[in-house]
Amino acid sequence: MIMPDIESVSDKYAQQKKSCASSIMAVSLGITLLMVAGTACFYFMVSRATVAPVDKLAEALSTIMGTEVTVRGSTAVLEKSEIDELAVVQRKTQAIVKYETSWLGSEKILIVRGDFLLKAGFDFAEGGSWEMLNGKINGKLPQGKVLSVEPIGDFEIYHSGNGAINRLNPQDHANAYNHLKNQARRDAERSDIGREAERVLMRRINDRMNGSEADLQWSIKTLP
Repeated sequence: MIMPDIESVSDKYAQQKKSCASSIMAVSLGITLLMVAGTACFYFMVSRATVAPVDKLAEALSTIMGTEVTVRGSTAVLEKSEIDELAVVQRKTQAIVKYETSWLGSEKILIVRGDFLLKAGFDFAEGGSWEMLNGKINGKLPQGKVLSVEPIGDFEIYHSGNGAINRLNPQDHANAYNHLKNQARRDAERSDIGREAERVLMRRINDRMNGSEADLQWSIKTLP
């Protein structure tokens, strides 16, 4: 009768024990990974979903304004900064004015015309905050306004006339051009360019958030 080799049996037992331990560790590691994955999925699918809209809003505002917008709870906050003005709309326009003066019954006259580039937008220097709650954005924006009126090219003189003793001079031309620029600004401020700037800003934010005005409701009032 052949007796088993004690050392051989011992080696096999040790190997089996080691293999069993490795299997247990692998199973334990797999369970741990599943738990971690489940927790991560829960966070991103449930917890994260509650803050994602305000994060998107902050990112959209930051990109459009070119400055940092932070998230505090359900609110996107823009701190007071040196951003000053944000232009979102520009138009070309024309203006024409009649400039005349009289001295001792002698009249002189200039009629001038010019082309101008108007820019409209917002002043965010004072900052702002916008709350995102239940699919609605609540907050206040500055009113859209005319930011600049710049001449394009040279002014055109339609008519000039000297009085008998009241002659036109370079200062008269400078005054006429100043009147022309002021008239262009007054015309711009009476136009709808400010309201157009507000619509453009809303549309840009909606586009950045991959939404539309139909599914992203605004409850925003403009500051007076």
